[in-house]
Amino acid sequence: MYMGAEPPVYRPAEDTWLLIDCLSDLVFWGVVVEVGSGSGEVSKHMAERGVEVVAIDISEAAARSTLKNCSHLLNRVHVIVGDRLKALRPSSKISLIASNPPYLPSENTSDITTEGGQTGAEFAISLIDESEEFLEVGAKLVLIASTLGNDEAIIKHAGEKGLNLRRVSSKRLFFEEIRCYTLWRDG
Repeated sequence: MYMGAEPPVYRPAEDTWLLIDCLSDLVFWGVVVEVGSGSGEVSKHMAERGVEVVAIDISEAAARSTLKNCSHLLNRVHVIVGDRLKALRPSSKISLIASNPPYLPSENTSDITTEGGQTGAEFAISLIDESEEFLEVGAKLVLIASTLGNDEAIIKHAGEKGLNLRRVSSKRLFFEEIRCYTLWRDG
């Protein structure tokens, strides 16, 4: 609880730029979604490519930051305060879900913008489960994970769900490697 103060908004960092780089190489169309929009940099990048973006964040402060950062693109960027994909109707079909989710184990942080659950993989695994009913044929889920979290659990869970997973890129930092994964279903 934040006792009258607003929760922090995740500021763009190496993981944000890695996600944007990975998205730059992808083809997407129609409606795309960013889960955990934070500052709005990723949503802005996608909207500037001409698609309609639904930016979702659980934090009102992050939603305001996304609106401000995308103010010149409000005809293409729709901001929702909500919890992951629970904010969307099940009939919504989208071509891409992008997320730089919280991925650190809860023992390493008390920051809600970076804490991804006990092992660091729980948020991403939940997002994989929620994404299944929304993705169109040919659509992708692109997400960031870290070697500080349990990215092996993410890989295993994707396989159990029948999803293809490919590590698109990674970046080595002093104490971790951040990785960008693309997930999709054949057919």
